[in-house]
Formats: sequence, structure tokens, C-alpha cells
Amino acid sequence: MGDCFGTDQSSQAFAIWAKKRDIFLHPDVAFLVPTKTMGLGVFTRKPLPEGTVVVSCPFKSSISPYGDFPLDSPCISALAKLRLKDNVLHVVLRLMAEAVRPSSPWLPWLRACPHMPDHFFNGSALGNLFDAREVTPIGSVSASWTELSQHLRDVEVKRRWEEAQEVMQRYPEHWPQGHATFALFCECLALVLSRNFHREEVHGREGPYLLPGVDLTNHSCTANVRMELRGGGRKNPTNFCLIASRALRQREQIFCSYGKIGVARFAIEFQFVTEDVVKEDTLRFSTDVITDMIECLVKDASDLLPYKISSDTIRARIERLQRLGFLFDEGLFVSRLPSPLPSGGSGGDAVPSVVAKEVQMLFNVMYLMTTNPEEFEHLIHTINRDWRVERTGRLVKLVEKVLMLRVEAARLQQSLAEQILTKAEDAGRKKLLQVTLNSELEMLQLLQEHIVQDASVPFSRGELNHV
Repeated sequence: MGDCFGTDQSSQAFAIWAKKRDIFLHPDVAFLVPTKTMGLGVFTRKPLPEGTVVVSCPFKSSISPYGDFPLDSPCISALAKLRLKDNVLHVVLRLMAEAVRPSSPWLPWLRACPHMPDHFFNGSALGNLFDAREVTPIGSVSASWTELSQHLRDVEVKRRWEEAQEVMQRYPEHWPQGHATFALFCECLALVLSRNFHREEVHGREGPYLLPGVDLTNHSCTANVRMELRGGGRKNPTNFCLIASRALRQREQIFCSYGKIGVARFAIEFQFVTEDVVKEDTLRFSTDVITDMIECLVKDASDLLPYKISSDTIRARIERLQRLGFLFDEGLFVSRLPSPLPSGGSGGDAVPSVVAKEVQMLFNVMYLMTTNPEEFEHLIHTINRDWRVERTGRLVKLVEKVLMLRVEAARLQQSLAEQILTKAEDAGRKKLLQVTLNSELEMLQLLQEHIVQDASVPFSRGELNHV
């Protein structure tokens, strides 16, 4: 029990099961079709006009924290009593219970879902790959600063596994010991992360939703279908539908977009990365990375810090910058710069305006995080998101130093991967790590070049400090 994923990916078997669950599969669309580079995909058999419903899944045949069908899934009663606040964990536990139940009506779908072995969730097997520290000639660095490490922390594997164990020990009839293992937990967590949908427009019922049939489409940055929610009244049940956003050709693969979420998140959640995803990558500075990097600069007694800031002050400033709108909950993002960089003119004019604003925000944040208390208190009450700090020589060097430290952190993780990921079963995750780190290093190099280029074209103080 539990080894069901990817064991029967027959399109006929899935179609029979889908019909019983009132999941609509368009008759002129082929599902679970082998592809050369994308596993299984969805293809048109005939040309389809714009607006065609390719596939739809009713709410009753979805898996989410909001369903109430205990006869269909006995574990729901136990989960309802627990009232878990973590919706992702709720769905993971639901999948685990179905995977170990021989009579589960969800098994045909689970057997059609691919096995996902290339996750990074087994911390004990990966050693210090994501948290090693090292003192380099330019300062202290940590592997926890890389894109991959930041997104892996967001998944909170350790915390979720500890909570899952408490639930399973309380209700062994649904999660029997010896079958509901950590390996199965990782498999189900990977499945939820890679196949879930969200309804951001519905407060309190955002998701995640697992939608059999709808989840079979592959990703493309140029999707040809869109998600629509139809029905929802007393007479017409809620249906999650994929709708053709343009006319579809015969034998054309049907794609939806998983979003512009960056290479590291694709590697962690979907276990694949494409060239198009790399082109739309983003460099992230999470709040904990900003905090840790500045603390390291303080400990290293960097002469680029005009004021020795305490750890408590750093954390307090992070919160205030979040309230001011200078930082998101997830931190700070800088989109990938074009390669090669445009030449001529100021950097703000030579790169897309959105990216130029993101770069400027990096300067703003680094200045506000390191300035003296009096200046910080004055600025925090007088500026807004349109404020732009003057890029003094010291500040430019500080940002360059931060980027250099990130480069060293990525190289540290590359070196660790060569030492740790040596087994045959590590090949897939090692490749994902290499692609992710290469993209990160390229983004850092482009950003460093852009800052040097931009520093040669000074702005006026009046323009930069305009509110």
C-alpha cells in the first residue's frame, strides 16, 4: 500500500474512472499522451474553437480542505475534528489516507499521477546542503541564502511532518503505522505542491484544490487554455473548467500556465525547469536572508556599514519596511535582467522600467536597513514607495558586496552538491539544483554588471529623494 503513484497511466482506465466521477473529458482531446520531454500530456484530436471546454472537474470530485464527503473518504471525519489551520497539510494527509486504503475510490487517479522522486524534502539524507556556513575571503556566507534554500524553507517540511505524525498517531485506523511513512508523506507533499490550484478571488476558500483531469495539462509560459469557475448555484454545481483561450489546431498540445514563479520554485514544487522558465526567473531576497546577510556584515565588521546595527533592530526594521510596502511578506524580488545588457543611456532607461524599479528598491532597502537610527526614523515617517535613495559610492559598494556574498553562497551550495548528491537516485535532483544555481549565478552577474553600468550615470539628489 502507498506505492500507487504512476503505476497505471492508461488513458482508458482514467477515462472510465473520470466518467464515474462526473469529470468531463472532451471527446476530441487525448489525455495522458506520452511526450518526448514532458512526460505525459494532453493533445487535441481535432481542431477546437476558442471557448471550448477541454476538461472540467466538479467540486465534489476535487480534493480540498473544504469537501465534506465522509462516506467517500472516511479520514475526512478525523480531519474535521482536528480543524487544521494548514490547508496544504490537510490535503497531504487526505492523500496519504487514500494511498494506503486498498478500497479507496481515488486510486485510479492516484495511479495516473506521476511518481515524483526528485524532491528535496529528506533533510537527513541531504546533510548541510541547504544550511552550511563558510567564511570566505570576502566574508561569511551561508548556503541558506540561495534561491533553492529560500523556497525549500517556505515548504516547512520538518514542521509539517511533525504535525502529520501527531495526527497519524491519534488516528492509526486511517494512517496505519508502517504504511503512512515519511517517504509517502514526501510523495504526497510533492503531489500537492505540483498539482494544486488556488482560487485567490474567494477569501477563506483559496485552496489548495486538487482537480483530477484538469491537473493533467503541462506548463507553458504561452498557455492556450485558461481556468474558469462555472456554476455554483443551487441548480448548477460548481465546476472547475479549462477553456480554450484561442482556436486550437489538430494534434496541438494543450498547455496551462503554472505562473511566473521563478526557477527555484519550479524545481522545488514541480521538479522540472524549462528554458522559458529560466528566461522569466527572479532573484529573491527573503526577509530572513536580508536579516542574516546584514547580521553577517555586522559580525564581519564591514567598513561598508556606517552604523553597527543590532539583531533586534534589524528585525524591527524589516517589519516596518513591510508595513511601508518596501518589502513583501516573501521579501524582495528583482526580475532577471536582459542578456546582454542594453548599452547607452542610464540604467533606468536601458532596462525595462519594472526591473529598474525593482533594482532601485534593492538599493532603498539596503540603505534603510543599514543607516543610523536618527536617519531611519526621519525617513520612515516622510517617504513612500516612490522614494529613491541617492546611490552614493558607499551604498553602491554595499549592494555589490551583498551580491558578491550571494554568489559565494551559490558556489558553496554547488560544491556541497558534488559531495552529497553522489547516488544514482540523486541524479534528477542534482540536475535540478545545478540548473537553478546556474540561473541564479547568471542573474547575479547581470545585476552586478547593471549596477556598475548604472553607477556611471549619476542621478540628481533632488530627483532621487523626491517623494
